[in-house]
Amino acid sequence: MVEGPKAGGLCWHCRKPAAPEDNFCRFCGKNLTGFPWYYQHWGIIACALLALGPFSLILVWRSPLISRPAQWAYTLSIGLLTYYVAMQCYRTWLVLHSVMSGMSAF
Repeated sequence: MVEGPKAGGLCWHCRKPAAPEDNFCRFCGKNLTGFPWYYQHWGIIACALLALGPFSLILVWRSPLISRPAQWAYTLSIGLLTYYVAMQCYRTWLVLHSVMSGMSAF
């Protein structure tokens, strides 16, 4: 797990040298004073629940702040959540389909 954006004197994004006094990477322009909110634990959870769903896995695996076991836990949780939502949508479609075709779903 990376301690900070300049851990080891390298930019966390492009892995090029960063001086201790730099606030931004001289090569890629990324902020070196802190990690973006969407790489934080709370940011990933918010993105997964409110906006991105399974696409938030990209953030999980690119985050330098989350350990490997936590990345797997997030992956499993997001996968189960996606499965649950998909099954609820399918069940809703079945009910609507049966109602529209004149058959009783109950």
